Parts: sequence; structure tokens; C-alpha cells
Amino acid sequence: MTLASTPAQTNGLEMRGPVTRTDCLPSSAQAVFSLLGDGKERTLNEIIGQVAFSPRTIRNALNKLRKSGLIIAKFNFKDARKPLYKLKTA
Repeated sequence: MTLASTPAQTNGLEMRGPVTRTDCLPSSAQAVFSLLGDGKERTLNEIIGQVAFSPRTIRNALNKLRKSGLIIAKFNFKDARKPLYKLKTA
């Protein structure tokens, strides 16, 4: 079995539990993480407007950050169809 075919490994790096460093994430996820670093909650459309990646790439970056435990998606009471993303606090 090769490294790429094992489910617990991606690109030869083993992924266990929450990620604490962003340098092992793709550049799109790093850009979204740094944008959310100011503490403001943002919708997907707000993030897309401020980061120079395609909407699909931003959605993938948000999913990676959520799975890594670095951000959370909150319920948006103004528009339930658009969750608010923010950094996860300790």
C-alpha cells in the first residue's frame, strides 16, 4: 500500500487530531485563516470578496479549516442559509 492510498495520510504527512499550525495547510486555507484572524465573523460571500481564490477553492479551504479544528461555523440569525465563519477560540 502506498502513502497516498492510506486514509490517515495525505501527501505523505500523517494527520491526527486538530491542526495547530497553518503552514501545513494549502495557501487558500492560510489566506482564509489570516483573514479571519481579526476576530470578525464572515459569510462565505464576504470571504470570497476579500480573498483572491475561486469560490470553490474557498469552500474547500473552509472545510479543511473546520476539519482541522481551527475555525467554526455559527448559525446566522439574519440569513440561515449563510453560516458565519470565525476562528475557534481556546
